[in-house]
Amino acid sequence: MLEWLVFALLASSGNPSLSAEDFSLPQIEILQPAKIPRKNSDKVAPKLLNNPQSAILAIDMGTGKELISKRANRPQEIASLTKIMTTLLILEDHDLDEVVSIPLEATEVVGAKADFYQYEKVSVKTLLEAALIPSANDAAMALAIYDAGNEANFVKKMNTKARELGLNSAKFYNPTGLDHYDEIQDKWVGNQMSARDLATLTKLALRNDFFRKTVNKRNFAGTSVDGQFFHEKPSTNQLFDTFLNLKGVKTGYTELAGQCFISLGETDDGNDVLTIVLGSPDRFGETKKLLSWVYDSFTWE
Repeated sequence: MLEWLVFALLASSGNPSLSAEDFSLPQIEILQPAKIPRKNSDKVAPKLLNNPQSAILAIDMGTGKELISKRANRPQEIASLTKIMTTLLILEDHDLDEVVSIPLEATEVVGAKADFYQYEKVSVKTLLEAALIPSANDAAMALAIYDAGNEANFVKKMNTKARELGLNSAKFYNPTGLDHYDEIQDKWVGNQMSARDLATLTKLALRNDFFRKTVNKRNFAGTSVDGQFFHEKPSTNQLFDTFLNLKGVKTGYTELAGQCFISLGETDDGNDVLTIVLGSPDRFGETKKLLSWVYDSFTWE
């Protein structure tokens, strides 16, 4: 109405060249608010909350709303969930097509490996995929040494980055997540973080297209840049292609940490739910219970 009043006044002043189009209001994009998860009051929390060694957290990704938590602020060992931080640092400082020569130290690590050979030349992209999909420790170590010159320097970067991000529960000893014998403390230690800080870190990582696509892959297949060597390993995520409709994210296990798992599930109507289970005796079974409970207990409106 105001638009036409202005036009009428100007037209009556003797300027016939002006039209209503000259005063058209700008188009305003109306953003749809995220749907809010609302809990059904008759749904009882799953029994996995009773395990004192475990920490759990479930978050609605659309709104950031916490759906359920227990011991989520407690720092505890995170095993190979560490590789999310390793990946973030590499993605910040390097292009995916850069070429890494595999050092001896990377071939000597224990635990899960993609079996890269010393001096084999592999792209950063291939090494990140190996670190995230089959949780290859040799890939994570090779990236750390490539980035910082040695493992110790990279660990300093990890702890500095954690402080910059406000992840106050974080303490890193290595880029892989393996249990580490600390001579100063005279005991075995592991990289630590709280479930809540892990959620913050994972949400940040999921903003990166490469990370988001990679953690949703069922298999790793990588070739050296000269085409001479080929490596293939399945994902460590055993809940892919189930009714949970998972889209990632990362597993971890050591003796100190127990079984750990971060999952990104999607409800039938397209709402993403991030869950974290730390120190579990059965990470996949408990994640099934946790996500099933969330799917059954909440409606998004």
